[in-house]
Amino acid sequence: MRRMTVILPVYNGANYLASSVKSVLAQEEDFELHILDDGSTDDSPHIAQATGDSRVRYSRNAGRFGLFKTLNRGFTEARTSLVRIWAHDDLMLPRSLSGFADFADEHPEAGMVYCDFFSVDSAGNRTGHERLFDPQRLRTPAIAGPELSALLFFCFGCLPGNVSTVMLRRDAWEKVGGFLEGIQQAPDYEMWIRLSQSFPVGFIRHKLIELRDHPLQLGKAGQKQMTTTEEELPIFHELQRRLEPFVSKPEFLRYWRHHRGRQHVHWIVRSVLRGDTKNAARGWRTVRSYGQAYSQLLFWLISGNGRFWTQSGAGFFDSKAPALDRFHP
Repeated sequence: MRRMTVILPVYNGANYLASSVKSVLAQEEDFELHILDDGSTDDSPHIAQATGDSRVRYSRNAGRFGLFKTLNRGFTEARTSLVRIWAHDDLMLPRSLSGFADFADEHPEAGMVYCDFFSVDSAGNRTGHERLFDPQRLRTPAIAGPELSALLFFCFGCLPGNVSTVMLRRDAWEKVGGFLEGIQQAPDYEMWIRLSQSFPVGFIRHKLIELRDHPLQLGKAGQKQMTTTEEELPIFHELQRRLEPFVSKPEFLRYWRHHRGRQHVHWIVRSVLRGDTKNAARGWRTVRSYGQAYSQLLFWLISGNGRFWTQSGAGFFDSKAPALDRFHP
């Protein structure tokens, strides 16, 4: 049997940790589960160490690291070539790890693999929200090279949706330098784009996990949204560079304005309505760094935040994907 490492960072996750760990330990694949505690003050340490299962390794950070520095430690200490990222609030379905291992065997060139998922609420009820990703999933092949990955990321955003859907080859993580630790909200998105430049990206079309959506997740609202706006600027520039051969600058900016740029403006407006002028001003300064800030604001206004008119990500992808043929003679 193959062997992989599952790294599970946790900070005060006692509410869901036991069920998440149970779903991992029910897997048939040969694996080690490394639970990395980022200084929890609740019952997480006890839950993590109470399994009595030899496949579980528990360790505690020397200080408060944050998610992405903790993930880097997990990769550094992994003893296997395949490393599956996991979270304390999600659930693996039966044969989830085997699905990843099988895909890795079939596609050894893929440095990163992610799967489809079911969305569940805080109580574990399936919501069907994953259907929002159908236009993206229908256009995503099992293996995507650098150009196609860049177009998919641009049209549909952070493709995996959540780190819990992802497995990396440890040597791929090492080659690209790991997750950035100086930023808070976008290190995963930035990492996937950086890695996709050097390695093909794999997609498992089967739904192998249940991904929980709840109010305490990283990056929900307020100041974190302004941080996201700032941290996505380098991603914006990198995608623009990679897509330049087949997406003109006006096309690039127009699509951005219709989608992510509009979202950034909407966050600023919500901050204003909350009376949070400090974060609103911070967000507006960042939006101006992208260019065409007033055009983004005008589009947000006349389109009703995209309710009345916007450009389809699926439509833009379908119109630009044929241009990729020249990169694959």
